[in-house]
Formats: sequence, structure tokens, C-alpha cells
Amino acid sequence: MSTYLINIILILSWAVVLLNNNTSKRNKKIFCIIVIIQWILISGLRHISVGADTYAYMVNRFNKTINSSWQELFTNFHNIVFLGGEGKDPGYPILEKIFQIFSDNYQLFLIFIAMVFKIPMGKFIYKYSKLPCVSFIIYSCLFYSFFSITGHRQTIAAGIALFLGYELIKERKFWKFILLIVFASTIHKSIICLIPFYFIANKKITWRYSLSMLSSFILIFIFKNKVMKSLAFFAGYENYSEQFQGAGTWTFTFIFIMVILVALWQAPKILKENNKDITIWYNAIFMALLFIPLTYVDPSAMRIVQYFSIFIMVLIPEIIKSFNIKTQPIVYYTGISLIVLLFIKGNPQYLFFWQG
Repeated sequence: MSTYLINIILILSWAVVLLNNNTSKRNKKIFCIIVIIQWILISGLRHISVGADTYAYMVNRFNKTINSSWQELFTNFHNIVFLGGEGKDPGYPILEKIFQIFSDNYQLFLIFIAMVFKIPMGKFIYKYSKLPCVSFIIYSCLFYSFFSITGHRQTIAAGIALFLGYELIKERKFWKFILLIVFASTIHKSIICLIPFYFIANKKITWRYSLSMLSSFILIFIFKNKVMKSLAFFAGYENYSEQFQGAGTWTFTFIFIMVILVALWQAPKILKENNKDITIWYNAIFMALLFIPLTYVDPSAMRIVQYFSIFIMVLIPEIIKSFNIKTQPIVYYTGISLIVLLFIKGNPQYLFFWQG
């Protein structure tokens, strides 16, 4: 049986044992800690053949950094950041070098990366999700493939800027937010795309505004090539190629649009409490929607989409809770069943590092 599927079964099992209609904060915390530990182990103990970039990061970056001097790394950082020299993400090799003070074991570095992202994510789900089991199942089926087994630089940048930055956006601490983004952007440039989100995160959700976002999605889809060319350099994907034209994420796009439509349908109930967090989550999924058409020009644009779409982990529980008591279990179990079946259909493969 797939390791990923065993992980999902365990998540559902812990939920049965620890979570119920009157879940205590203690049980919720224990549940989140257990699941985060599971994901740190799966991500950190994977074989180097698991994940499109895992082996390349070891050979072309981690091992290369071992043989690089501090002077080389800081000179490279200065040239790129302050002099506009060639290259990008110069903060990442410095982070590698700092880690290598303690260990030059690549497997331990994978565990470190997993912790940098998973721990803030676990805290976020614990604090904000009304149905943490649903949140973790969504992550395990839709987002694991990048944030757990593929990305290195972007996973670290997201762990630093996405969940920590959320609190700064919520508290309207602009300069602290900018400093955090600037720091994270030296690890992965695409994190800069979070800056515009600061200004619309608290935008009130109205029908006129929602329709304008849906209309913008259609327009961007029509002019996606021109938009991608304008955005590519800014987001750090200046080397994209139109050879990918015709590629796309049809299944994800369909699921995401369905989530948005149901969220808008239930918006009067979900937003009636005037919850600032929920408003931010709606605006986040609107941002993701606007970037989705670009994935049909270059699949790497999905990396930007994931910065914003990951908020469905906490928005979908709000949607489920917005239905009446009798309907909630139907929506709950139907939703989990469909997403898990879709995951099983993909049949992702996994090996621990000792199995290769």
C-alpha cells in the first residue's frame, strides 16, 4: 500500500480518536502535532528519486555548497542583490552553508526543510481551521506534491513568508511584512508575488467585487500569453518557454472553480460574522484564480498559484460548517471521499531513503 495512502488513513484514524463535535484545544493540538510529525517524516525521509528536483538539488546545490567558501557565497549574494549580477536566489546557498555548520548530511537537510514549512503550517491549521482533519486531507491530496517532495527553495520561502507573513498582513504591519518578503525573496524570488496581496487582503467581499474577479479570470485566460510575459521576470520565471502552451491543470482548475462557486453561494452565511480572517481567505483564493490561467502557458506558474490556493485548507472547513447540521456530514464525507479517490487515481509513488 502507498505510503501516502497509509498517511491519509492514519490522519482519518487520529481524527476519529481525537476529534469530535466538542473537541478540546488539547486534543486538537495533539492531532495537529501527530499529523505534522507524519508529514515531516514522509518529506524528510524520502529517497532522492522521489520528487522532480530532489536529486538535482543534492548534486547541483547542496554538494556544491559544501565545496564553496563563505567568501564566495557572500560575494555572489552581494553581486546579485546589490549590483544586479547574473543569478538568482543567492540566499539559499547561504542557508545551506549555515546548515552545513551542523551537518553535511543531505537527508537531515530534507528533514530541516520539512520542519521549516510543516511546523508553521501546523500552527496555522491549529489556530484557524474549524475542521483540522479536512485541512490536512486537503494538503495531503492537493499540495503535498510540491511543498513536501519537490520544492526546496520555494518551500523554505513559503514556510517563512506565507504563514508568518499572514499574521503581519492581518495586523497591517506593512514594513515588517516587506522586510520578511525581501528576506524570503533572496531564497526564492517568486515570494514577491505576495506583496500585492497585502493591499487587497482585507477587501470586502461583495457580489460586484466577486463578479469582477470571475470576469478578470476569463480575460486573463484569453490574454494569458501576454500576461505571462509581463509577469515572468517579476516573479522569477523569466526563462519560461511557450513550448508548454497547451499544458494545464484542468483537474485542479475544475476543483478550484467549484470551491470558489460554492464559497460564493454560501458567502452570506460564511461572512455574516464579519470575520477578518475569512475575508483574507476569500481574497487569497481570488488571487489564486487570477494566476491559474498562466499555468496553461507555463506549468511553473502553479508555484505562484499555490501561495494563495493553499488557503482553501481553512476556507473549505468554513464552507462545510455553513451548511445546516443535517447536511454537514453529507458534505463532509462526500468531499473527503472525492478528494481521496482523486488522489488514489493519481497513484503517486514513494520510497524511503533506505529502499532505493
